[in-house]
This record gives sequence, structure tokens and C-alpha cells, in this order.
Amino acid sequence: MGRLVVTIVVSGLLSVLMPVQAADDAYLKMLEGEAASVQLDHGGQLKKQEKLKRPDRPLFEWNGELRQENTVPTGLDREQFETFLQKNYYGTYVFYNKLNTNDRDTVYYRYSKADKPGLENIRKNVMALLKQ
Repeated sequence: MGRLVVTIVVSGLLSVLMPVQAADDAYLKMLEGEAASVQLDHGGQLKKQEKLKRPDRPLFEWNGELRQENTVPTGLDREQFETFLQKNYYGTYVFYNKLNTNDRDTVYYRYSKADKPGLENIRKNVMALLKQ
């Protein structure tokens, strides 16, 4: 019985004296960043975001050419490139959208300079930049 009490007291002291360090966790930082952007109304409900106004012309139109699987058309401007990813490769677009502005610029620049831009290269660029 005496050992049990000593064990409980020692483990209690150790748990109080040893600080928990989870602040360096990247996932926790991501969650905190998302939570910072959440806004609530007076009733404690999420505020509805204003819908973005759609441009008069579509950002990307298919011109009738057959598109090969996992290919990206050449010559798209930045908005068209992002819209194409969003409509056709949403998973890639989600990760692309998590990048900061400089990294998104890098992905688009590499796409625009490629002779035959392939989806696999875009995905590799996005994932490499996310891991940095």
C-alpha cells in the first residue's frame, strides 16, 4: 500500500513539473490558422460568406480538342490554370490552394515554362512545396 501511494505521488509530481510541448506540431498550427479565420454571428453561428461575383466570361472553356488523361492544356493564364485544376483535378487543386502565394507562383511558373505540362509534374511540385 505504501508503494502505491509513493508511485501515485511521484507520477503526479512528474506530470505537473514536465510541460507539454505540442505547440510545434504543424497540424496544430494549421488548425489554429483555420480557427483564426472563423467568424461567428451574435447567435454563435458561423457567418455566411458573401458569394464571389462570377466573371462575365468563363475562366476556362474547352475548345473541343480531345484532352489526354492527366494532361493540362498549354498557354493558360493564372486564373484559367487554377480554374482548370479546380474543375478537373479537385484534389490537386485543394493542395495547391493550401500553398502560400509565392509557392503558387512557383507552381504556375513551372507549368508555364514546361513544353508539355503534365499533371504529374504539377502534383510533384505542389507536394514538394507543401512539405517544405
